[in-house]
Formats: sequence, C-alpha cells, structure tokens
Amino acid sequence: MKNYSKEIFEMMVNDWMVDHSEEMEALIIDEIKQGDAGWEALAHDENAAYSLIDDGTGNIQLNYIGTR
Repeated sequence: MKNYSKEIFEMMVNDWMVDHSEEMEALIIDEIKQGDAGWEALAHDENAAYSLIDDGTGNIQLNYIGTR
C-alpha cells in the first residue's frame, strides 16, 4: 500500500497529465480509489476507458481498460 494521501496521488496524476498534455487533453478523471496495490484513478476520453496507477517509482502508468 502506498504511504501517501489521495490528494498527493491526485497531484501526481495532474502533473502527469500536464507533462503529456497533447496526448491527454481529452482525458477526464472519473474516480480515484485506493486498491490493494495503492491508489488508482479511473478515467475516460471520447473512445476508451483507462486506469492510471503509480508504478511504484512515482511514475504514472496508463492502462487501457476498453472501448466506451
């Protein structure tokens, strides 16, 4: 379990989105929740759903969930 707060994770996700703004400009965060492995953000754009998680090193990993 990650030892930081939901607010810190949300700031990490927002920073990641700014760093990847051209590719992620249409991404909308739907929910941030804590799972067994740590914090996870569920998000979507016009075509697909994604999860964003901390990969354990402070970097955000984008995972494709499926088509919307």
